[in-house]
This record gives sequence, C-alpha cells and structure tokens, in this order.
Amino acid sequence: MFSARVADKAEPSPINPPGQREALLEAVDKGLLVPGELVRTTIYARIESSYKVRREDIPEKLETFDKALQELLGAGAKVMEKIIVRNLYNSLGLNLTMHANWMLADYVNHVKKTPVSDQEDSD
Repeated sequence: MFSARVADKAEPSPINPPGQREALLEAVDKGLLVPGELVRTTIYARIESSYKVRREDIPEKLETFDKALQELLGAGAKVMEKIIVRNLYNSLGLNLTMHANWMLADYVNHVKKTPVSDQEDSD
C-alpha cells in the first residue's frame, strides 16, 4: 500500500508564463497517456485523491506531483519523467540535455530560466 503524503505548505509556482504552463500540462498529459487512457485517468484520480493535486494544479504543486509519481510508479516514474520532459522541451522548441540527477522540477526550473526569445527562436 502506498502512503499518501500531502504537502502542508504551498509550493512556489515553478512555471509562470501561460505558454510554459500549458506546455507543461500537455507534456504531462502526453507522458501519462503512454501506458493508455485508462492508466492516465487512474493516475490523475489517485494523485488528486491521495495527494490533493488536480491536473490543473500540477505547475503550482510540481514537487508534490513528482513525489506522487515516485510513490505510485516506483522505478517506472523515472521513465515517465523522461517522457514528460521530452514532451515539454519539444513543445517549447528547446534542446534537451538529460542530467542523471535531475528531477522533473529541475527541468521545469531550467525551462523557467530560459529566455522566451530562446524558446521562440529554437523552431
């Protein structure tokens, strides 16, 4: 059985521009769809009920979402994270360099620090 851990404190929003926020949500949607629609729906439902993170809250509660993926998927969470990260970078037209010790939040923070002009010019 998995233990539900809900963050007591509000997490800072790791991603602010609306385009980046939507790109992150779409990347998560696509990543969680890899094992199928039923699995994606089940993961979203479980994360919402056990961790109090709705889909639309993921950008603001990224660390809790990441922890939920780790606890729900175990070693499979790393694979899911890589898929989500690739989707995010591709949708923003950014070049991706994978880092062995980075978590999902690290990649999102990197995107947040990338100037918008670099994102638009990468097409």
